[in-house]
Amino acid sequence: MKKDRVITGTFIAIVYIAVFLLSMYVHPIFFDVFMFAIAVCATYEMCKAVSNFTSEPIFIIDLIAVIVGFAGFWFSQYFFRTNASGMMGYFVTLAVMILATVLTVAFSKTYVKGNAISTIFVMLYPNSILMFAVGINYFMSAEVGISVISSLPFRNAGIALMFLVPALTDVFAYQIGSAIKGKKLCPSISPNKTISGAIGGLFGGLVGAGLVALLTFLAKQYNVNIFGLAMLTENWSTTIINFVILGLFGSVFDQIGDLIASFVKRRSGIKDYSNLLPGHGGILDRVDGFMLCGVFFYMYFAVAILFL
Repeated sequence: MKKDRVITGTFIAIVYIAVFLLSMYVHPIFFDVFMFAIAVCATYEMCKAVSNFTSEPIFIIDLIAVIVGFAGFWFSQYFFRTNASGMMGYFVTLAVMILATVLTVAFSKTYVKGNAISTIFVMLYPNSILMFAVGINYFMSAEVGISVISSLPFRNAGIALMFLVPALTDVFAYQIGSAIKGKKLCPSISPNKTISGAIGGLFGGLVGAGLVALLTFLAKQYNVNIFGLAMLTENWSTTIINFVILGLFGSVFDQIGDLIASFVKRRSGIKDYSNLLPGHGGILDRVDGFMLCGVFFYMYFAVAILFL
């Protein structure tokens, strides 16, 4: 079991690094494709989990919602070309899919109201939450040839933080929680999580943001391109303050996302969302905190664009 976990963990790390580098140096579409694959797998896993404790979600509708949602996002993003147009396009398609779900159930002899509720739930969690991470990939305003170039520092910092903050939060929470143990955090939801682990996770989030800040400093100091990172503001003191906030609250949202996913699993009576990743469970088991981090980072940078 431990060997499987190490092998799978190494594979996940390689995939993360590959997607990150391709997204930074080749084209942003690689991050989108990565997120689309996650959304499809997460939709399937959540549909199976939810069906264990309530009316079964209509998987085909949820799958169509993923496809149509991404299509609506991309069409709006490339047609209107603003920082928020992709998300606006997505939420328009989401509204259409919710209406389509209600009408399908209303005129169906097979499905009942519970099927509509569970189907819409899966559209919102995890699908809609995952889209905020995709939105971070489009904090840009310039296009050169076939490549989209970011004129803002938030996109590149956001993608880097998305990969580092949740990962190091989980690593530090597990290692410190296992070493210190102590009082349980939320025993009714997740019996293995401890307060010491949660505090360790906060430290891990700060370390993740600190690494991004360090790489930003090196890029600025030596005038080199390191993942396209740049200062978030015009001076270092406010840039560092921003990174501290992003690391700390990114870790908080990561841990909240983990607890939400654990709550759904307990309601479903399952240990993992699937066995796709030996030793790690399913896709949702790996991105439960990652996707809520995306919501926080997107909202933070959306406000920062207006004021910084």
